[in-house]
Amino acid sequence: MSSKVILRANAKINLTLDILRKRSDNYHDIQGYVAFLNLHDELIINRSEKLSVSFDNPFHENISTKSNTIIKLHSYLCNYFPNLGQYEVHVKKKIPISAGLGGGSCDAAAFMRYLISNREINMDRINIESLARNVGADVPCCLLNGPSFISGIGEVIQRIKLTDTYYCLLVNPQIPISTSKIYEKISINGLEALHTKNFIPNPSIDHIIKGKNDFEQIIIQDYPTIGEIISNLTKAKGCILARMTGSGSTCFGFFSKQEDMSKCKKNFEEMYPKFWIMETKLLN
Repeated sequence: MSSKVILRANAKINLTLDILRKRSDNYHDIQGYVAFLNLHDELIINRSEKLSVSFDNPFHENISTKSNTIIKLHSYLCNYFPNLGQYEVHVKKKIPISAGLGGGSCDAAAFMRYLISNREINMDRINIESLARNVGADVPCCLLNGPSFISGIGEVIQRIKLTDTYYCLLVNPQIPISTSKIYEKISINGLEALHTKNFIPNPSIDHIIKGKNDFEQIIIQDYPTIGEIISNLTKAKGCILARMTGSGSTCFGFFSKQEDMSKCKKNFEEMYPKFWIMETKLLN
């Protein structure tokens, strides 16, 4: 085994997100399409006598080195595999925190893929719903690390193939948003009639455009800046789709042409000099 391993943890975006119902266990049933970007955190892993996780973090929000998704994952897996190895994990953060891009879940999933490939754990012994409940609802889809349709609380995953690849401009106003608090505000009544009913294994961009993110309007009520960003992305030349990802606050715009995305980025940097703005590409 190499003494040091370097992993990539790709950022996730929610192309669509429907909140279907609140369950008796206080979780919510959801459904929607997710995809991944060429934006990634970098994990540097070394064998160690004790598990430790540290971060290079350029963002304003702090990440606990004592309680984070990687530590939660390792602790959870030790219940199934008591002889699981100990590691020193250093994460170079490039994915914003509390931004709807699944950064913590992506990091944990990348670490878990490493443990699987290293034959330290056997997925046949792990219940995916239990993993979603105890570590993070986004971890199962991030474990797949490819375009998919998710349902349940996030643990039911169907692979999809996107018919096209797009350039994706990310705009984050650096407003940290708590997913759990947003779930408390959502009203299910009246939403179900608007949901995309049919799962399509090869969704077109038109199918994605017809979808929505049920969190979007709730977030905009509290943070009008989000609505302004989406509106300005929609007006940008060449923008095919503008939407918020997850529970926010990151918004994204899809472009067929890289030059249109780059021009939009330049304009946004002039309009919003304090925002985090990144050019990326959708992975298929």
